[in-house]
Amino acid sequence: MKEEFVVYQSKGKQLLLIFLSVIMTGVSVFLIFPQDLDVGFLGGSGSFLIPLVGIIGTIFFGFCLGYSIKLLLLGKPVVILTKEGFYDYSSALATKDRLIPWKDVTDIGVFNVSGQNFISIRLENREEFLASLSTITRKAAQANLKLGSYEINITMQSAKNVSLEELLMHMAEYCDAAK
Repeated sequence: MKEEFVVYQSKGKQLLLIFLSVIMTGVSVFLIFPQDLDVGFLGGSGSFLIPLVGIIGTIFFGFCLGYSIKLLLLGKPVVILTKEGFYDYSSALATKDRLIPWKDVTDIGVFNVSGQNFISIRLENREEFLASLSTITRKAAQANLKLGSYEINITMQSAKNVSLEELLMHMAEYCDAAK
């Protein structure tokens, strides 16, 4: 077993996300200032609903654009496995530079939401872990728990040359070796 197993970001997938974020941000900005759009079910050109959707979309997709550019420029890996534990950088709500020790991991499995698979990790000290998270990250983790997942969910959407199944196998190997 290697000292460290690192899953890197795919530059091509990151560029695609940036491209899609630019398009969606542009469409959202366009909706803020509607030019006599007559969309009947949204209330017509005098409605406040279309600009509101535009503002919300601009904020959301603008954040996605900024985050995607940051990931591309920093070149952070998706996941780093070490003999002591792992680091998760797979999403905006990931644990980032915080080592999750293998001794705290009680179960590793696959969790599916709307056709997308995640590696889901159950921790021994759930309440302590949740209390240590930022408010936004804690709320997202609690929402995931209500859906039936565990405390940490790793997405492999932007991973390069490593499948979800392969990472799951390596995580189980490192976890078993540490216990």
